[in-house]
Amino acid sequence: MTSGKHRVIGKDTPKTDGIDKVTGRAIFGADVYLPGMQVGKVLRSPHAHAVIKSIDTQKAETLPGVKAVVTSADLPALSPGDPGRQGAITDRDFYLTREFLAREKALFHGHAVAAVAAIDESIAEEALGLINVEYEVLPHVLEPEVAMKGDAPLLHETLYTRSQRGTSDEASNLAEHWELNRGDIERGFAEADSIVEDSFSTQVVHHGYVEPDSETAYAHPDGTVEVWANTQSIYSTRSDIAQLLDIPLGDITVNPTELGGAFGGKETLRASGLCVLLSKKALLPVQVRFSRDEVLRGTGPGNAIRSTVKIGARSDGTITAIQARIVFDAGAFPGAPLRSAIRRVFSHYRTPNMKIDAYDVVTNKPHVAAYRAPGATPTAFSVESVVDDLARSLSIDPMEFRLRNVSRPGDPMPDGDLLTSVNFTEVLNRVKLHDCWTTPLEGKNRGRGLALGMWTMPGGTASCHVNLNGDGSVTLVLGTPDLSGTRTSLGLVAAEALGLALSDVKVTIANTDAVAYSDASAGDRITYIASIAVGRACVSLIESMKARVASEFDTSPEHIGYRDGRFAASGVPEMSVSWEAMALRSVRGDGALSASGAASEIPDGAAIAPNATAHVVDVEVDPETGKVDLLRYTTFQDAGLAVNPAQVEGQMQGGATQGIGWALSEGYDYDEDGRLQNATLLDYRLPTSMDVPFIDTEIIEIPSEAHPLGIRAVGQAPIVPPAGAIANAIYNAVGVRMRQLPMKPETVYLAIRDSESQQA
Repeated sequence: MTSGKHRVIGKDTPKTDGIDKVTGRAIFGADVYLPGMQVGKVLRSPHAHAVIKSIDTQKAETLPGVKAVVTSADLPALSPGDPGRQGAITDRDFYLTREFLAREKALFHGHAVAAVAAIDESIAEEALGLINVEYEVLPHVLEPEVAMKGDAPLLHETLYTRSQRGTSDEASNLAEHWELNRGDIERGFAEADSIVEDSFSTQVVHHGYVEPDSETAYAHPDGTVEVWANTQSIYSTRSDIAQLLDIPLGDITVNPTELGGAFGGKETLRASGLCVLLSKKALLPVQVRFSRDEVLRGTGPGNAIRSTVKIGARSDGTITAIQARIVFDAGAFPGAPLRSAIRRVFSHYRTPNMKIDAYDVVTNKPHVAAYRAPGATPTAFSVESVVDDLARSLSIDPMEFRLRNVSRPGDPMPDGDLLTSVNFTEVLNRVKLHDCWTTPLEGKNRGRGLALGMWTMPGGTASCHVNLNGDGSVTLVLGTPDLSGTRTSLGLVAAEALGLALSDVKVTIANTDAVAYSDASAGDRITYIASIAVGRACVSLIESMKARVASEFDTSPEHIGYRDGRFAASGVPEMSVSWEAMALRSVRGDGALSASGAASEIPDGAAIAPNATAHVVDVEVDPETGKVDLLRYTTFQDAGLAVNPAQVEGQMQGGATQGIGWALSEGYDYDEDGRLQNATLLDYRLPTSMDVPFIDTEIIEIPSEAHPLGIRAVGQAPIVPPAGAIANAIYNAVGVRMRQLPMKPETVYLAIRDSESQQA
């Protein structure tokens, strides 16, 4: 898989933090303990939509053992445009302060309304029962297309529709209409010999991370605040606390704990804000741990969509036009990931004519969070299904149809940015040669499906320090929480750059006081951007050491080389000194050596390191029950350079597994009153080892020209194709097009029966 030009990069490497995690030495959110720490608990709305007329906390406050009770009355008043600790208050700030603690209204079942801190859990629970909330229950709306109508229950009286044409005059549940146009869509369809149009729907799904939210805060008597957070971004957590609770940023320290999974679900302020608020009132440390029920009811799921996709093509298979209308369900607050999804998914295929209308709509559900390739999985389900049906209508093999139409380097994305280096063609050609594609699939009610996916690195900032130790080892200090093997992958990058063994690189995830700003561990940015920062820091450290060697040898630094652990003067091999000797001198009088590195990548007219992926799945469908069994699953992905192939394979397998869950079993079920009915992992059906076959992985390495090492992002794209691939396989097995997710047995069964009745 690798070129062999690297010493340590490109070899399967066990995760360096694995022993700590399996032996219990790693500190997760719930492992934090401080003397005098109180237990925080949250009171949540039993209604999907209700005015909060009053909250009486007197009985709870006087219960022995209760140290603090907080409601939105304890929060600073925030209005967009007002001065804040981090610039003017934004619309995001305005809604975020209402998301983590309800103000005027409860907007979804499970919305946090109040919180208590007490000496133990039983007293905290008792105190919650003593809080009297007077609600005025309002009509609710769960269906995004219904929410868009003028007579729908209004969630926010100050939310107006934004579009390229301006802002609406009347409040609405439609937060944004984003329209993209390319070419002449009517002419494109007029030139088509075949047109396929279809509509699809999906449900909100949860990330299913193993570790629930668990955070701790201590507001010290001197006004400083410490937070221990299982968050994807210690810096945005600090910024949000400063902005929403009116605390000077410099008075806040956020310490990262280990993350037991996140996938985008731990980027926003929730438990940490409540912890700080309670601690400020109790004058004691407070820890808030969400139960699994609270995680499902009260934290952000991945978004649902309602979509109609229309694609036309000539008889030779050339796509002439793509049109789509996609309604994104944002939950109770605006901010569905319509841009991230549309930019990527509608870049799978090239066309001169395109029209996309995307809508960000609020409903009475938890506010959606980013979930691994945000928005792309349900969107790709729609597009990849229509592509298969269009190929079939033209009697063209779906593989060949895709090869004729996939985007190539230099093609535009829907928003006009260029795909400078995308390799769909190379990936599909690998699929064509693999036995997962060439082996005939035999047996009744069996089918094979293919679908594509893609992601581009969203940009961002990373920084680090590299400290030289007296024994020649180094400590790499990062500000990016380890979410997917960060310590190992960046440790490998540092070891490669410094000519050291991985065992000589200790990687530390530091707090917000110890290292400069870094963006969230999200969106596939960390290995890509942080590796550049690490490389720069390592080069800087070597240059500093060269300067010292040059001084010792009475020459200039440019005449000093470094290779295989030794510094030597050019052309004078006897004038050399080892890395270890220079390291020892740094602590014995020469002075300590440390270097910093930073990197920032911003998309500027071109996508950053796009990575292409293709999934092939074989299924067997039981037409009597609708049950879908996966017989074989194979993923192909362009990783650029696989820093640690074992971790890359894990990302590909993990993303595919989550996509399989989204496709076949996962989804929120609400009753007629808007209450979530499946807020346990018994009822919310995550895939298990019984549902998923061994997932074969084929890593393709086509280096990214934009990255010094050729790295591409790998973590997001694997979740994109599964639903589309499985839907296409089901069609090829039983001749039924599935149009909604999840494709549960009863859904598949009813679709088969409906198809039979139409054919009768």
